[in-house]
Amino acid sequence: MSRSSKEQEITEMVETLVTVDTSFENLSNKLKLSKDVRNKAWDYWQIVEQVTADLKEISKSDLLACCIYQAVIDTRMPYGPTDPQLQCGYIGQPEITITDLLMSSEKTVTSLFQSMNVLRDVISISEAVKYHLTQLERKFCIVSGIFHTFERVCKTVFREEESRDMKELSVPDFKERKTLCWVLFLLTKGALLTDDLLVDAFFLLICCVEYIIRSTPGFQLNPPLDNMKITSMENADIQEVTMLQKLSEIFGLSFEEVLTVQVNRTEAYFGSLPHIDGELNVTSLKEKYSTAYRQEGDIDEMMFLTRDPHILPQEQNGLETTSLTNNNETSMTPVRFLVEQLSSLSLTKSVIDTDVRAVLDNIQELKNILTNAGDEPSQVLNEYFQNCSANPYSSILNRTEKMKDVFIREYVSLTNDNHRPVAIQRYMLAQRLYYRVMEAMLNYEKERLSQTDFSKLLNIENFHRSLLACSIEIVLMTYGRSWNPSTKKMGSDDSKFSFPWILDLFKLHPYDFYKVLESFIKAEPVLTTDIIKHLQSTEIKILECLAWKPDSPLFSLLESTEVTTVPMCSPSPIPLERTSSAELYLSPMRTPNRRGVSPCPPSPRKPVPSPRKSLQSPRKFGDGSPEKSMPKKSQSLNLFINKVCRLGYHRLQQLCTSLQIPKDLQHKIWTCLEYCISRKPLLLKNRHLDQILLCSVYGICKVVDREIKFKIIVQMYRELPHAELKVYKNALIEGCEYDSIIGFYNKVFMQNMKSFILQFQASKVNTPALSPVPVPMSSPLASPVFSLPNRKHFYISPLKDSPFKAPSSPSQMTPRSRQLYSFGEGVGSGEKLQKINEIVYKAKGTTPKSHKRLRFEQLPDDSALNGSNEVPDPIVIKKSKLSSKVLPFSSQEGKDKSSKEQS
Repeated sequence: MSRSSKEQEITEMVETLVTVDTSFENLSNKLKLSKDVRNKAWDYWQIVEQVTADLKEISKSDLLACCIYQAVIDTRMPYGPTDPQLQCGYIGQPEITITDLLMSSEKTVTSLFQSMNVLRDVISISEAVKYHLTQLERKFCIVSGIFHTFERVCKTVFREEESRDMKELSVPDFKERKTLCWVLFLLTKGALLTDDLLVDAFFLLICCVEYIIRSTPGFQLNPPLDNMKITSMENADIQEVTMLQKLSEIFGLSFEEVLTVQVNRTEAYFGSLPHIDGELNVTSLKEKYSTAYRQEGDIDEMMFLTRDPHILPQEQNGLETTSLTNNNETSMTPVRFLVEQLSSLSLTKSVIDTDVRAVLDNIQELKNILTNAGDEPSQVLNEYFQNCSANPYSSILNRTEKMKDVFIREYVSLTNDNHRPVAIQRYMLAQRLYYRVMEAMLNYEKERLSQTDFSKLLNIENFHRSLLACSIEIVLMTYGRSWNPSTKKMGSDDSKFSFPWILDLFKLHPYDFYKVLESFIKAEPVLTTDIIKHLQSTEIKILECLAWKPDSPLFSLLESTEVTTVPMCSPSPIPLERTSSAELYLSPMRTPNRRGVSPCPPSPRKPVPSPRKSLQSPRKFGDGSPEKSMPKKSQSLNLFINKVCRLGYHRLQQLCTSLQIPKDLQHKIWTCLEYCISRKPLLLKNRHLDQILLCSVYGICKVVDREIKFKIIVQMYRELPHAELKVYKNALIEGCEYDSIIGFYNKVFMQNMKSFILQFQASKVNTPALSPVPVPMSSPLASPVFSLPNRKHFYISPLKDSPFKAPSSPSQMTPRSRQLYSFGEGVGSGEKLQKINEIVYKAKGTTPKSHKRLRFEQLPDDSALNGSNEVPDPIVIKKSKLSSKVLPFSSQEGKDKSSKEQS
């Protein structure tokens, strides 16, 4: 580089530094920041300045705003989110609010979210900032969505045009009523909404609207509300209840639940607010909200009413996206999809395709399922209890009452006492679901085993606790939809009651809880798609990390039990998708063989020795000789380990595709990963499956001279839908010591896997035998309903209660009925069908050509199921035209078509 070029580069760096310094000083002076906040913000800028190469998509002005934001939060919460003052609800008023920062820096709230989300992946930010950012984004998204719904509600309820009566009486017009409703909702939300849940916020909004309607003349209301007399709650009568019922009917809500919220939560609060002549004092309410907003220091939500571009980006206001400044910056909007859905809300239609409507519909569907379920065991259940040698009736009732007390106490402690009726209401829904599913499970076991005495199963404590906990989890999930800042979509994974809260509440081990998940779905086939997907994600969380906690019973089972990775061979000797919870709880120690089914020979290394012995003195690879003391076999443990292997292999395929790793190398990596799971399970203790996966990829690629930098592996991993920051940032080393994924690889992984991984070196003559690849198997949690392409609203589902019952064995058939069945042949045997067709066509003397057919033979395997977090889509039965010469159907071609049709 010439001297002039160096001088020019130095000059540009100095000019940039001067520009940034000037911009920082101007913004700090405009905000009137204290010396402490300025110094802290500048320290953050110096850290950010070192990694600007990784932040090219963010402008310098955005980064400065982020630095000031972090400094304000850290100064206000020096002890982080665990600050005792924060837990008690008291914390000092900040120097500036988020709205002040946005308006002074001419930024939008969504650009702040986008910049901070990128920044926290590049530099280390404090726990206080992480906590505040998550809460701020979540609250903003919920309020943003509710506001768009609120506008539709106001247009439905209040009359917009002014009448002569309004001018003569000088009553508040539509705009003033709307303002009063909104400020009342914001105050009510701040006082009563302890968790930003979409359903709870919408219930509060309807209660606020109903309260404003009481003091609104009939001529200011739209039909049919204009003819209804509004009275106060103090003199409750049929008309008032009818008004609330009418509002619930118009907006598709449960009147019982809205009434519970109104009577137990909002009514007393509304009465405590300032009134003038029986009406709310809007001026006092605005002042009260302004004080609360300044104390909180977040976003001024009253600015939604004016559609301020700092709060609502211009694309949400129906305009083209432009920056508030003149530098042509692009403002990303993490809530754009949500708001576009909510902005299209039409409350006059019977069906509303929005997130709000979807949540309310899910609640109603759950209630429809439980219409015929009671709060007590049914007559059928009581008969099962009486048939038991040890009647479990009294213990079941005592257990449900104890769990009810625990649930209500903890629910109220995380909210407040006025949530007690809500907690009782939701627990009773879960209890009805618990009894209903238990009855369906016992009916299945009765048909399968031809017996009615289930004393052993019905007296297992963990079975009942897990089944009831699963029922509660479903109810909490149905009501707990909120904005999830991590996934940038609506979900129930980020509330106070999100999984695994229910496990901590009842002190349940994830491994025990997982045993009921599949049977729960099979026993209740009409569960909503959202519930099924939630249970799928719950199972995945257990498989990848929760079951590997230090206190898990999994490790004691692994020490005393032989594990055979059954699904790796084909066909599988155990029909895993048919395994019931009763089998998992009643076995854990029995040979997983079924009558009439011979197991396939075990592949090398499948019997798993004690994990403690595995880490200390592992046997030679491929040594399948039995131990002196033969370990027991556990069907539940076999199924669990197989599912972990399948999950690991599926994620390995995704990562290898992103890294463009060839199939032969991928198979070696899979062998290493499977070896870790089956032979070195202690590597997973208090860790995450993905951490073992990343280390396996790096280690194998390195020894075969195709090294991929860990940074590249992590970058590709971050793009996967199931990626988590803690996987590569915080890996357990030992005790309380944590390090990055690279530190874990060097200090722990290679210390235990070095001798095994080095066997894959190209210079080695005898390389390890490769582990069998998991055979594709449709998930038992997938929907049994099939859809046909190009046929809207046309579905094929199994007949639930067929009047036809097939005989259990050929010996029970007559010679004539035996001809109607086929034994020992696969589904859709082409040869036999072809023979039948030839006989029929020969009798008719014609052989018609087949122009169309349904492809039942080729079903998409797990790898072709496209869904984040391994949630499979329903299987699609293809209908395609065939030429006179039928070509063989390519499995890869089928996958490609399937993905196109489902996208």
